[in-house]
Amino acid sequence: MPEMQTNPDLGNTGIITIVPMKPLSESKSRLAKSFSQEDREELSLGLLRRVTEAVKASSIGELWVVGGDTRVRDAARNAGGQWIEEMGQDLNDTLGKAFERAFELGSAAMYLASDLPFIKASDVLSVQEASRQQNNISLAPARRDGGTNAILVPKGELFRPELGGKSFIRHLSQAAQLGISVAICYSPGLGFDLDTPDDLQAYEHMEPGLMERLLPGRFP
Repeated sequence: MPEMQTNPDLGNTGIITIVPMKPLSESKSRLAKSFSQEDREELSLGLLRRVTEAVKASSIGELWVVGGDTRVRDAARNAGGQWIEEMGQDLNDTLGKAFERAFELGSAAMYLASDLPFIKASDVLSVQEASRQQNNISLAPARRDGGTNAILVPKGELFRPELGGKSFIRHLSQAAQLGISVAICYSPGLGFDLDTPDDLQAYEHMEPGLMERLLPGRFP
């Protein structure tokens, strides 16, 4: 049974934010030419901390971090969130099951990518605001590759994540097939995820010193 800390007030929070993670040893493989495995692991943890800090600062509801390893578990708990072991066969299966669990607890479910270097509490809140009191599904597209960096699904909707390349179009298509209205959220901190060396170079220009903050001690 997946590990989970029980909160008796969980069903009253309105929204449960779900952040999926890989084991750190498997993280950021596309950066292997730029960083050692140790640095890639620390970078993934640094990005996760930015996301969890933004969620907690937004006071939007409960935070779940799903999957990963013991260091991910500790980071989730240090951020005041709950850590749940991997729940499915792959990312979308895991998220679908986490959404179902959130719905069973009477809450809406919000997916957030774990690698958003510019995210702030206002970005998290913008997803909620776009849903118009949870009457819409809210989607935040990734600017670089057509992916999806945030999804808010009202309680009980049949909509399920289809993450991966060009997922934003798939999500729009699924919502249309289900007859569910969609709000698109273009909040700045949700548009940029960090996956490639090109991302690193571009983001360092956008926020000088970003890598030093995400990887303290690596840079002189």
